[in-house]
Amino acid sequence: MEDSAGKTDLNSTHFGSPTVANTRKIGTEISPNIYVIKVPKERAPLLDSHQQGSSSFHPTVPTSYQNPPEVAVFPASGASGSRDEADGVIPPQRHGHRKGSRTSDGSEVALKVYKSRFWILITFSILAWFQCVQWNTWGPISESVDAAFTGWGSQTVAMMANWGTITFVLSVVPMCWLMETKGLRAGVLTCTILIAIGTVVRIIPFLTHSDSFFTVMCHICAIFVGIPGTLIMAAPPMIAASWFPPKERTTATAFSQVMNQLGNAGSYLEPLIVRAPGEGVTPSDIQSDIKLLLYIYAGFAVALMLAILAYFPSKPPTPPSITSSIERHDFVTSLKKIIRNRDLMLVTLSYGVSVGVPAAWMSVLNYSLKELGIHQDDAMWIGILGVIMSGICGLLAGRMTDIVYGHVRISLIFLMISTVACFYWFFLLTWGSIPVTTWQVYFTVVGGLSFNFATAPLFFELAVETAYPCPEVVVGGLVTATNNLLGLFFLMMFFIPNIGYQWVTYLLLASSSTAILPLLFVREDYARSNIDRGEPVESAYQPI
Repeated sequence: MEDSAGKTDLNSTHFGSPTVANTRKIGTEISPNIYVIKVPKERAPLLDSHQQGSSSFHPTVPTSYQNPPEVAVFPASGASGSRDEADGVIPPQRHGHRKGSRTSDGSEVALKVYKSRFWILITFSILAWFQCVQWNTWGPISESVDAAFTGWGSQTVAMMANWGTITFVLSVVPMCWLMETKGLRAGVLTCTILIAIGTVVRIIPFLTHSDSFFTVMCHICAIFVGIPGTLIMAAPPMIAASWFPPKERTTATAFSQVMNQLGNAGSYLEPLIVRAPGEGVTPSDIQSDIKLLLYIYAGFAVALMLAILAYFPSKPPTPPSITSSIERHDFVTSLKKIIRNRDLMLVTLSYGVSVGVPAAWMSVLNYSLKELGIHQDDAMWIGILGVIMSGICGLLAGRMTDIVYGHVRISLIFLMISTVACFYWFFLLTWGSIPVTTWQVYFTVVGGLSFNFATAPLFFELAVETAYPCPEVVVGGLVTATNNLLGLFFLMMFFIPNIGYQWVTYLLLASSSTAILPLLFVREDYARSNIDRGEPVESAYQPI
């Protein structure tokens, strides 16, 4: 039923019971066609009306429907669940699909999946892509910037990337708090504004022609670009949970993470604009190329900021799943429960050790390949192919996880063993045990990075499931903070005098192999998915 303004009142509308076939009974029957699913107290702490006070959510799940994952129980009264109106945005109301369902008070409610979820995902993914491009601006053109500006070198290039990991560790808590308390729109707008400011201030020194001023402003830009990285990497599970139905969640998470990874490919296209030093190419020519590149980046950042400002609601008016309608723990409570969750800590440790070093290695890949006789132009294509294949593997892994339910841990172990095999081969090449050939360098680098990155969406899915009902953005922040902390230590190694680059391959092999061990002791727990699928929940959660 819709009012004169065209808005649906879900709390005051009653419909006839839908006629469907192939229904199934779940839990204990308390009235005709109404069954109770028993959820462990730690999985649904906000459903206890005796301890938590009055709650608008009724923990009863009707089963008179044909497709359980697409039907949800919604707040019976006084809980809109949408922040779109508060954000000044009225989202589309007349597209998507609905399913009928009844709460325990007899009122019929509906679930709706909006087509605008694709706008949210694509817009955020473009932002994630661009943020990664800015983080890795200087690595692919390291030889050019060394020749064009005085005072640059491997340490300066590494520090530009290192600002991303430093700012992440320092800002992950306040940024996750911002998104959790103020909503998705506020967090994403903050990210895009910071990136726009950073890219604009970086072009100001071109008015003065001062190399030292340019270097300083590049550091400032790296800080402004690094801060949004906290939410760029932590927010995908939150977007997936807020906007997508259960059978699309891991795919949605994988897509935005893949786009962020493809930012490395975008940055490795920079040599198409910026010439490498060589015969007939002067430092002034290279400076002109770099100026053009940075002007393009600044214009794109401002345009993206305006697009997100125009339309980016926090969540749809109607949640797409049962668990997206259930209130999560508050921020402080989530932190307390997270640090006591044994399985989550093991997942986080495994992810950080496994992904942290290879992700940071991408920003300084040129230096490792140069030791094998491969220079900037050839390294560009290795980096591009590695990122593209990483994206394909990540999407395939995410989609398979959505289709084949309940096998995340064994999938992770298989991908991690494949990563170890590729990096071990690369180690033998750098050690000199195997004669270096171009195809082997391509195969080992591209293969190792692809298998490694394919684990990312699976790690996030396993972490969110293990920590439920803690907010997805808080869990994502913890997982990526560990990853960035390891990346920070890796990039700081470049500041050790005369350390060379052979140690990089040792660290790649050691991190990818030891990361498998914590995962062997993780007990898989799919409490969130079981609720959405209408299956009985048996929690494996054990506090430390």
